[in-house]
Amino acid sequence: MSRTRRWILATGVLVGAGAGVARLVRTGRPREEVPEAPRATAEVQSTTLVEGQTFKGRIRYAEAPALLGRLTGTVTSLPRVGTILKAGDEAYRVDNVPVILMTGATPAFREMSPGLSGPDVIQLERTLAALGHTGFTADGVYRYSTADAVRAWQKRLGVAQTGTVPLGHVIFTTAEVRVGEHRVRVGEQAGTEPLYEATSTERRVVVAMDPKHLRLAPVDGPATVVLADGREIPGTVAAVAKPTEAGKDATVTVKIADQSLPDGDPADVRLVVRERPDVLAVPVVALLALDGDRYGVEVVDGATVTLLPVEVGLFTDGKVEVRAAGLTAGMRVSVPS
Repeated sequence: MSRTRRWILATGVLVGAGAGVARLVRTGRPREEVPEAPRATAEVQSTTLVEGQTFKGRIRYAEAPALLGRLTGTVTSLPRVGTILKAGDEAYRVDNVPVILMTGATPAFREMSPGLSGPDVIQLERTLAALGHTGFTADGVYRYSTADAVRAWQKRLGVAQTGTVPLGHVIFTTAEVRVGEHRVRVGEQAGTEPLYEATSTERRVVVAMDPKHLRLAPVDGPATVVLADGREIPGTVAAVAKPTEAGKDATVTVKIADQSLPDGDPADVRLVVRERPDVLAVPVVALLALDGDRYGVEVVDGATVTLLPVEVGLFTDGKVEVRAAGLTAGMRVSVPS
């Protein structure tokens, strides 16, 4: 039996087909006999089909808690933009007094001196121990042994060795900090506002999207990041910030493992809409339009070609899910040459 084929472009939702995308299928009509050309074929694959929606994003350093200072006076030193600060490093100077980063989640809220105890004290002690100071127990109680360690630390800093830590001389932060854009310049006055933007040292992909799409971005859900050069890397939704005003976009932050990517580069984020695991799939162009709303594929086995009606499912990335009795992975189906 001979058949001719012509291409038709069908846009929209095919019966039982899922999302509306442009799809090429074939249809047949009788024509005169002509010699058959060699057939091109494609393999029937057992695979997982994923339909996704893509959003524009950009690689950014993750946000970090603001470095809120307590010292007032003249700013005499600021670190350069891009500097990575860790526990023990100088965040800035006010009236030439160094303000030092230390590790902890509880903000500094008082002067620390002998006789006190609490979470701020244990954070101070643990940071001093990590910086190599000894002779005290990091138990959250500010004893005279703690004061001796503070004096040794103050001597290293080149400041008055009082054994107490005045409010504003340390800032507690939970992780390393990357110095961002300065808000003030050296010589200007410091107050309680941050002197510069501070970010995490971790790069993430930040996406603005309509809140109606947030169902696609559950926290800890998977995401695929598509880089400007076409490479795809896995990601995980790390945070979702809903808008506080109507008509504004939500912000979705995606965590990525590759930390070598340049800050500010564009990156698309593809989120899963539907997923069909362990299905048979063929190229969309392998479909033949039969009568009515039915479709089929031509199964090629050597010189034998069999027209096999199929049910279709999800269309995505140029492939279509197909189901039919007798159709198995590894078979070959006819495609346009």
